[in-house]
Amino acid sequence: MYGFDYFPDRRNTGSLKWDVAPEGVLPMWVADMDISIAPPIEEAIMKRAIHPLYGYSDEEQEELKEIVSDHYERKYGARPKTEWIVWVPSVMPGLTTCCKMQGGSFIYSVPMYNHIRMLTEETRQTVIEVPMKRDGQYRFTMDFDALERALTPEVRTFILCNPHNPVGRVYTREELEQVVGFCEKHDLLLASDEIHGELALHKPHIPMFSLSERAAAISVTVASAGKICNIPGLPMGFAIIPNPEIRERFMTEKAGTYPAFNVLTLAAYRKAFDGSCEAWKDELRHYLSENLAYLEQRIEAIPGLHMPHNEGTYLAWIDCRELHLENPGKYFLEEAAVMLSGGEVYGDPQCVRLNYGCPRSQLTEVLDRMERAVKKIC
Repeated sequence: MYGFDYFPDRRNTGSLKWDVAPEGVLPMWVADMDISIAPPIEEAIMKRAIHPLYGYSDEEQEELKEIVSDHYERKYGARPKTEWIVWVPSVMPGLTTCCKMQGGSFIYSVPMYNHIRMLTEETRQTVIEVPMKRDGQYRFTMDFDALERALTPEVRTFILCNPHNPVGRVYTREELEQVVGFCEKHDLLLASDEIHGELALHKPHIPMFSLSERAAAISVTVASAGKICNIPGLPMGFAIIPNPEIRERFMTEKAGTYPAFNVLTLAAYRKAFDGSCEAWKDELRHYLSENLAYLEQRIEAIPGLHMPHNEGTYLAWIDCRELHLENPGKYFLEEAAVMLSGGEVYGDPQCVRLNYGCPRSQLTEVLDRMERAVKKIC
């Protein structure tokens, strides 16, 4: 058993999540868990940290590629060849590289992770945002008819986020095959952000490169250990690119942008993928699933709040439109002392995103505060 109920004090540690929150405010916004890292990673970092030299790291890291490849075979039954693996500083630079090498513009469905929505600024390329469909149970699906209508000849890249941030979908095989068919039909590169892949909670995650030969031929799968192992402060990622022509263009575009290798990152990533953290990961997913069940029960009992069932990630997408608030995130900050991610940065200002990757006691306090704040207006 691991101590997921233990709450380490994170203030004054250089924490983006906590140090921006005023005293007394509980920050539940950025995708950074309030859960200590797996003991094998902690031990590996501490062991490496006491070595007195911190020299340059080998940029190829062939041994680590083997470890990552082994991990995918164990976890998903699909083994990427080591030559398919290209290191990137983190997932977002990988997506930026995809868009830049393709040129033109890109397309995706909204709501969408806010940093992906910033790609238009980072690449100086135009974007087409297409709203998702939502059924009566607040379940989100991609609207392929709307995507077809919105597409222009300038679009070169389709960006997928799976598991989806912020709506929590883990896409089915059928949905992913539909994405591949859409991209094939329109000659689009399929760039798949799978940083939350190991946080699929109630259904299996399917890495894009493993879906089919057709998917492998047109896709770049970008992933990282940052979310599952709660080490975003040790940035690093990788792109899996089976198609040699796409891989060559990717590597040419990223030339001069080196991976964020450092000796501590490398120590952490070996343990993240070599199998020694699997028991910790399993228990973490179980803990998050129990947090989610509690969260869904509480949210549905609060008048005016609704959320889709979360299939993956530790991020809840909460619909507040029945409260008729101009800015729900601001309201909960001022009236509940709870800092949430405002939905406007994801494409829907009437929603908020809540990070439930935290001790149960912290989640309980947050929901108690939110419930009291809603009762003031309902």
